Amino acid sequence: MSIAKFTKSPLTEVICGVEFNALDFASVHFGLYWQTIRDRFPHPPLDRPPIGEIELLNILPTLRRVWFESDDRRQLIQLQANRFHYNWRQQDESDQYPHFHEIYPNFSQEWQKFENWWLKTEKNPLQPIRYELTYLNQIDQRFGWNHSSDYPKIFNFLGEGWSELSLSSHAFNANLEFNLPEDRGILSVSLNQGIRPKDNVSVVILNLTASTTDTSVEIEKWFDLAHQSTVDIFLNLISLEVKQEWGLTWLD
Repeated sequence: MSIAKFTKSPLTEVICGVEFNALDFASVHFGLYWQTIRDRFPHPPLDRPPIGEIELLNILPTLRRVWFESDDRRQLIQLQANRFHYNWRQQDESDQYPHFHEIYPNFSQEWQKFENWWLKTEKNPLQPIRYELTYLNQIDQRFGWNHSSDYPKIFNFLGEGWSELSLSSHAFNANLEFNLPEDRGILSVSLNQGIRPKDNVSVVILNLTASTTDTSVEIEKWFDLAHQSTVDIFLNLISLEVKQEWGLTWLD
């Protein structure tokens, strides 16, 4: 299978997650779990994102959330009483996206270790009830966006009439939803215009989140399907000109 790769990409974060049932999960478990991963995630746990981070409030509910960061801060585990999320994050503009087939094995390994730790600690297995895969893109002037009038240059689903309307538009937000193949869940796409806290630059946040509550499917197969669907939808959303500007290539 060919792999799509951009020499210049707005992708800043990839998140693999599992929602689960664990009725006995308590605050003490956050500290106990950290003791088992300190060699890989040595920074002291954070109960909230650092100032300047963009919170994905539509992905994680407003329950207590603890962050465990790797030494280079490019890997992150977000843990709640009912959710486990593994993130790859871009830390500076020179960081290259390592590709999903490098990220997923890290997530799978950490999730399995978390499952085993929980079983050893509480003697009852976790019950996954939802899988999620999120791709977060921040599109700014480096990628051809400065104003609402620039949307049609980037996205295929806006017609020519949008350019004239957008001249007087202050902001534009949109939500799209697609069915995953084989009836394996949905793919939600959101466009949100905002300001990036760290440098006060205007950005468009393009968020693609695939999810399913059918956890009877093998987890690796579902994430493979979700990843491929996310890539396909992303490539269909953006214009041919932008694909060329961002340096789209195909690797065997």
